Amino acid sequence: MPLTFKTNKKNKHILSRACLFFLLLLFSVSSFALKTIEATGSATINEGAQLIAKEQAIKNAMQQALLQTRAYINSTSTISSNVLVIDSARVNTSGTVENVKILEEWIKDDVYFVRIRAYVPEDSKAKQPRGSHYRKKIAAIQFDISDRKQIYDLPDIERRLPRELLLRLDNTGNFITLDATRYLASQSGEGYQFDNPEVYKMIGDKTGAQIIVSGNVRNLSIEEGFLQDKRYLDIEIYLHDGQTGSRIARHRFSEIISNAGLQKIKHNFLSNAWVAQSVYASALSRILNAQVDLIQEDLKNIPFTAKIIKITGKEIYFDAGTRSRVNIGDTLMTFKLSHEELRNDSEQFLGFSEQPIASLSVEQVSPEFSVGKLEIKNTRLIPGDLVRFGR
Repeated sequence: MPLTFKTNKKNKHILSRACLFFLLLLFSVSSFALKTIEATGSATINEGAQLIAKEQAIKNAMQQALLQTRAYINSTSTISSNVLVIDSARVNTSGTVENVKILEEWIKDDVYFVRIRAYVPEDSKAKQPRGSHYRKKIAAIQFDISDRKQIYDLPDIERRLPRELLLRLDNTGNFITLDATRYLASQSGEGYQFDNPEVYKMIGDKTGAQIIVSGNVRNLSIEEGFLQDKRYLDIEIYLHDGQTGSRIARHRFSEIISNAGLQKIKHNFLSNAWVAQSVYASALSRILNAQVDLIQEDLKNIPFTAKIIKITGKEIYFDAGTRSRVNIGDTLMTFKLSHEELRNDSEQFLGFSEQPIASLSVEQVSPEFSVGKLEIKNTRLIPGDLVRFGR
């Protein structure tokens, strides 16, 4: 016998109220999840390049829309379907803008203006910045030794330390590491001049590294005591940009290790056995781990950069591929790198100016390089200029 249900007026009233409540709830959730924003962006038209200026104006409008909602802005902009992800290295946050519609566009005094309407998802959780998945190339050079008499029980520490640091950086999965310990930038006069940006730019050119790590072993001396010896552990590391040679960061680590004198294990440098039985090796290992953490923090907001190695029409070859996690369909920006040094009033070297040229879409990838196509044909780019995710 089939089941039947009887509905009276009271049940119908309850059912209708429940449906109305559900619709109101659904509408309120939808309204909370998306916020409609109108914003205006602008960009200067350089050398008549209106398409580039329009793209930059749209990106600027996206940034304004995100800032209005206190959303997070990332380090570059990429279009995928109808979602435009915006970024700015100066804000260092992330967010998305959906269903972008251009309401108006105009030009005034060589400035391109765009007014847009878009929906901004109100996501309470900060999103992982796009572009953070790219693996930057990082090279370490030989560490400078302030007093070589202090390291006779730690043979070849000037090369073993940076190599161990590279190994631990490589284990994070966030970098492509390059051994450049054949180079030495020295404060004592040996090797290349320590504070010369051209040295690190040269090493960056030869290794292809975006970041150069150097170091100075300042003090490993032993202080003999009646009951126990103490040994100093004073090491400084530096990060330099491989394109300009400019210094990015400097960190000093200094400890006095009790019950630490001459080291007896010489051949298995920083092996598990040595770290386990030597308080000095344990402290050194701890410092290396701290260096890894600080390097990752220093480079977190540095845009991923690669160098152009070949140009054929609209096709741009650059020295980052699948090992760097570049994928087909990725959109990056090309930059013309000025060769004129920028210096302040004190003649301190500040770097080189860059001019954005055009975006390119990656169409081919291999382990060590990729090929992208420019949105416009531009002959001003030459090998040595830059490709970046972010600015």
